[in-house]
Amino acid sequence: MRNTKYVWLRNEASLTDPQLEVKRNLAKQRLKTARACGMRECLQDIYAGSASRVEAEAGFRSLCSWMMHSRLEPMKAFARQLRRHWRDILAHFDHPYTNAILEGLNSVIQNVKTRARGFRNMDYFSTMIYLACGKLDLKTVTA
Repeated sequence: MRNTKYVWLRNEASLTDPQLEVKRNLAKQRLKTARACGMRECLQDIYAGSASRVEAEAGFRSLCSWMMHSRLEPMKAFARQLRRHWRDILAHFDHPYTNAILEGLNSVIQNVKTRARGFRNMDYFSTMIYLACGKLDLKTVTA
């Protein structure tokens, strides 16, 4: 088990042949780590391979059952967390959108706020936000 942390954390596709052999040999020993790694890979397969909400829901149900019967307390806690957020997780398969664009815009706005060290009023602040986020070409503006 020594020096095998990254063997367990990486996907099999990104392992070298000796690392893959080590992982398979350790998996045959029925270690708790191997079971937890198998659950992680199952979760990845559900996200990558599920074409619909129904298919994903069936996969999550079997995964949660496996986790709850695994006698691994961290996996049981994760299964309980999955069940608490069940609707929100499955909503991803109906509408596979994220809020990444909003998070990026928020980052730009926070950067404007930090650079300015305060504005006299909200009009100046909103003008700077429009200038930073609007991607305006100021070269075409002539005075």
